[in-house]
Amino acid sequence: MTRKRARECGVLIGTGTPGVYNAITDVKGVRVGHKTIHKEDVCSGVTVIVPNDGQLEGQHFPAGFFSFNGTGEFTGSHWIEETGTLVTPIVFTGSHLLGLAHHHLARATRKIEGLEPFSNGIVAETWDGWLSDLEKTQIQYEDLEEAIVEAHTGNVEEGNVGGGTGMICFEFKGGIGTSSRIVETECGTFTVGALVQTNFGRRQDLKVNGIPVGQMISENEVPLPWVTPENDGSFLVTIATDAPLLPTQCKRISKRASLAMAQLGANGEEGSGDFFLTFSTGNCYSYGDEQMSTMKMFPSEQLDALFEAAIEAVKEAILNSMLMAETIQGQKNRTVHALPLDRFVEIMSR
Repeated sequence: MTRKRARECGVLIGTGTPGVYNAITDVKGVRVGHKTIHKEDVCSGVTVIVPNDGQLEGQHFPAGFFSFNGTGEFTGSHWIEETGTLVTPIVFTGSHLLGLAHHHLARATRKIEGLEPFSNGIVAETWDGWLSDLEKTQIQYEDLEEAIVEAHTGNVEEGNVGGGTGMICFEFKGGIGTSSRIVETECGTFTVGALVQTNFGRRQDLKVNGIPVGQMISENEVPLPWVTPENDGSFLVTIATDAPLLPTQCKRISKRASLAMAQLGANGEEGSGDFFLTFSTGNCYSYGDEQMSTMKMFPSEQLDALFEAAIEAVKEAILNSMLMAETIQGQKNRTVHALPLDRFVEIMSR
């Protein structure tokens, strides 16, 4: 059965209206690129999120970071906590590629036209070591450069792509997912978009719109990836919006991503590294400005609309990451099965 996104399956998440592409790229200027590495015993790669059509030199954006559970790594988070400033593209990858990706990103910021030369870039990881032989998993500079240079607007590839290639979600195949919401407020219309890398959750806990989907698809029907899980997994989220936010407001939105994973049944297990970043394109400045600058501030009293949009977008992005992922075989003949679409549609249509 051809893989379909949640809305194509007739499943609506929340009451909000998605953007044209129902993706983080609905936020003007945001681009997404992937480099997928799937060969022999390697199931890995990188996914990049690039604001402002890649023109970041002197164009920096308010950002806020939240760590729901810190069993993992998110480089550059200390810079964001200190300055509230997003300077580089955001890179999602596998745990054992983190150092290489960070090294290559620092190089890319000095080689790729339009980027700001910067050594403390954003690289985040989730563990793909169940499917990917970590001794063979490598990434070259050219891989990251390709993902950045070829990042595009419009439709975003989901499922087994980029950093999501080797990921597992609710013990089905996970990966990359995205979604967006258009928000009507008293001070204007804005877009909130989310992109996720899913590698968390137990089958038995998965609930969609309150329906216990995970319990209704037993391991006898769709085998689990393992008998005893080797890792509790992790979860990465980037939220983008064109609403003019300050860094503290971005952080408040980041916190709401934890509600999205909880509403789908995730518990945030001890070994799960769950990291959420929000940035706003509605304000822009240069960190090195020597003159006074003025920024707009979205009214705090209206933030609830953005909170709700972020929760819905993240939740639908998680679901899209599973629905668009395909069954995959990795190292040691390990197989991770996709969430069966026909069965999913049957359960949700009851």
